[in-house]
Amino acid sequence: MARAREGSMSVLVLRALVLGASLRGVEPARLAEQAGIPAELVSPAILGDPDGRVLAGHVVRLWEHLPLALGDEAFGLTLASLAAGAPLSVGWWVVWSSPTLGDGLAQAIRYQRLLHDQARSELRWTTNAGVYRHQVGALPERAPRHAIEFGFASFARFARRATGKEIVPSRVAFQHAAPRDLSQHRAVFGQNVEFDRDVDELAYDLQTLALPLLTADASLREVVESHARSLLEKFPDQQQLDARLRTAICETLRQGKLSLEQVALRLGVPARTLQRRLKSEGTTFAERVDEVRRELAERYLRDRRLGVQEVAFLLGFSDVSAFHRAFVRWTGTTPSRYRESVASGQGF
Repeated sequence: MARAREGSMSVLVLRALVLGASLRGVEPARLAEQAGIPAELVSPAILGDPDGRVLAGHVVRLWEHLPLALGDEAFGLTLASLAAGAPLSVGWWVVWSSPTLGDGLAQAIRYQRLLHDQARSELRWTTNAGVYRHQVGALPERAPRHAIEFGFASFARFARRATGKEIVPSRVAFQHAAPRDLSQHRAVFGQNVEFDRDVDELAYDLQTLALPLLTADASLREVVESHARSLLEKFPDQQQLDARLRTAICETLRQGKLSLEQVALRLGVPARTLQRRLKSEGTTFAERVDEVRRELAERYLRDRRLGVQEVAFLLGFSDVSAFHRAFVRWTGTTPSRYRESVASGQGF
């Protein structure tokens, strides 16, 4: 499952957060220090590149820090209002130039990965509505509540501005709990706002989605969509890459020659490229190997036909004691006790 902290994000999201902090009296350098992110991240050189990318983990840290530091329970909604006149990303230009609101919503999802390359959102059509379901990470790795509210509020404001009509969603659902004061939420989304739901969704009825956009421009859309497609091609599907990496690690484990260089060779990429990609996701080769080994260890130990020594060998450990130490570190229990717990039906 993709996680909100993994991968990279558009620098424009970071720029919006820095803007929101600055307008509330928190200068960029102090913001970086207080939030515990690199100072160079908020430098003009980084913030000035509209096509730039930054580690998602740093941006998530700001989403978590700023609402608490500013004492703003509706920070995402506040920021959406402050950033309403900010320069648009190339993805938003595609949305902006679309013929109808419904087409604009579809394009927003199509190019959402330009904002966060772990995004897995979708648009579902029912008999009376179009439903945008937001998905970047699952609980507890879901995106921070203020980030989700910012995204939903940004589109709701765009919808009114681009159609010239005071429209509101037919339904908005959030997974997080309701704040104490709902006045700002209802001002942006209308009365049909729900909390503590299983999904994060934003819905508009079909009649509203059929409204033409005042900003529609076929010529502009052709130009910006071409640029958006070229940018999107730089972000290969993360799930496919993760699956290939897992397979390469499994195959290399079986051969007993586990190293970053061997795995990179199986993937057909330079070792340094693989190392840089893992670093951009906030992880390391050793951590990925640990994840795969733990999953395989638990699967193998459920098979009573395999002895602990055989499991250790299959996982590429030099001896049983090394496997034993690793398994205790992963699970807090020994391989034997884990096997006994599974056999008794208690599980872990």
